[in-house]
Amino acid sequence: MRKVLVLADDLTGALEAGVLLEGASVALHSAPEGAAVVIDTESRHLPPEQARRRVSAWIEQIPAELIYKKTDSTLRGNIGAELAALPPGRIHYAPAYPRLGRTVRGGRLYVNGEPVEHTAFARDPLSPVTEGGIRNVLARQGAPLERIVIHEGATDEDLEGAADACAGEPAPRLAAGPAGLLAVLARRLRLDRRRAPVPRADCCLVINGSAHPASRAQMGAAAEAGVFAGGWRAGAIQDVDADAAALIVFGGETARAVLRRCGDPLLFPFAEPLPGVVASWMDTIPRRLFVTKAGGFGPPELLVCLHRLLA
Repeated sequence: MRKVLVLADDLTGALEAGVLLEGASVALHSAPEGAAVVIDTESRHLPPEQARRRVSAWIEQIPAELIYKKTDSTLRGNIGAELAALPPGRIHYAPAYPRLGRTVRGGRLYVNGEPVEHTAFARDPLSPVTEGGIRNVLARQGAPLERIVIHEGATDEDLEGAADACAGEPAPRLAAGPAGLLAVLARRLRLDRRRAPVPRADCCLVINGSAHPASRAQMGAAAEAGVFAGGWRAGAIQDVDADAAALIVFGGETARAVLRRCGDPLLFPFAEPLPGVVASWMDTIPRRLFVTKAGGFGPPELLVCLHRLLA
């Protein structure tokens, strides 16, 4: 039996989870070996019942001591339907991720202190967030509210409390949330990943597939700073066949499309050069550096900082 099974509904979320777990790989179609495995179920934009069935099928295939349903930090996707797919038992759901400015108080989600439904996520073209009341979101999606504990939180100490509650449950323990709670549980299980250096990347293709203002601002700031004047260049998915040894991709849907173009290789996340930014190796010949982040995350200078670190 695996120690940890993580099920994420998109690729950037899967990589955010995988980089926290020592020895974990991120798979797209089959279950690799190892104590911890992360699966991208590609279910964020599926009809709710189809998303539920997909999550349930993976749980049946991979027994684990801890099943972690990785959810979007801004309540996008089929969270309620996918929680309904978890096996019997109490589910500890911690929607807060204080490190990235996601907090929960009074049962509502805030992004950098602002109600999530008043942010740019309310205008997400594929999955707009128009409700910040967490129980309301889950109820509308068919979640088994009678067995879900929704943990509030504004600090990492609050996540420690949620981890304590989860640890007190019989196996398989059931937890859910963005990567914040998973980071605490990984330390408890002694599976937290050791720090690893990030290699140089003098030549890099940067692909932004996100319409979120945060990603657009990051690309604009990078252009103004001269990031794309040398070996780094901005491009599109169809440019992936070029010889760039490194790829930086904004947005889970775009990252998934890039991987399809590369033959859906296994991914080995190994470092987080900046908060919310994950560096992985593609299992290809030759192997490629693959750096990802969620489209709606990060300050305007993020790509400029990443250029300084890698180039």
